[in-house]
This record gives sequence, C-alpha cells and structure tokens, in this order.
Amino acid sequence: MYGTREQLCRMLSEQYPAETPLNLIIWSPVDIQALAEGMEYVVSEQDTRTILERIDEIPEEQQLESGVSACAVMVLINQVKEIGQEVPVELLETLLTTAEQALWRREWAARDDNHPVPDSVMRRLADMAKVRALLKR
Repeated sequence: MYGTREQLCRMLSEQYPAETPLNLIIWSPVDIQALAEGMEYVVSEQDTRTILERIDEIPEEQQLESGVSACAVMVLINQVKEIGQEVPVELLETLLTTAEQALWRREWAARDDNHPVPDSVMRRLADMAKVRALLKR
C-alpha cells in the first residue's frame, strides 16, 4: 500500500477488522533517503515518491514471499537514478548553441584584431563539435 498515513489507515480499516493482528513494515521518505545516502546517491523528494510508488507496484505474491528488503529498494533507487540522469537532447542542443555563441565572440574578436584564436577557445569548440556529432547518432 502506498499513500499518506491517513490514507493508509483508512485502507487498512476498510480491509481488516480492528481486532485483526497485523505486521506492518514501513518505508518512509527518510528511510529511502538514508538508504540512498549509504549508496552515495542524493535523492530528490520526487525521486523518493517515485521509489515509494514503485515499492507499491511490487506484486503482492513477491512481497509475501520475500518482503520488501533493503536490496529490493536499492534496485529501485538505482533504476530511478538512472532514469533521472537522462538529459533531453533538446536541452543539450540549446546549451551547446549558447556555449558556441559565447566562444564565437572570443574567436571573432581575436580574428578581427589579427590575433591568434586562443587554444582554449579552439579546444572548447572542438569539444562541442564532438558532442554535436554524438547527439546526431
């Protein structure tokens, strides 16, 4: 079950009579963050919610068989962090264009004054050309 404490209490009271003995294992945002820190990850509030939602998606048979262990949660943290590391191509292209334009000013200023273009500018422009080639793949 996933939800706020209030929602979970309501769901539990709907599914089980008040006198039913239960064993309740809880994964809270603090627990997720602590486990992620141990893995040397920083998780955002949204990452934490996504991980909690994914815990809820683990099939009930699997939960009953093996529980929701720290190892299972670590796998979910890795999955969420891998997804979160993807950067949209459009964003990279925009950043490349902005960086190129900033370097072009330095390149053109050097050429206009009949000075050699600084090596650092040429290296950065070459790096950006490599990134553009990778983005086209």
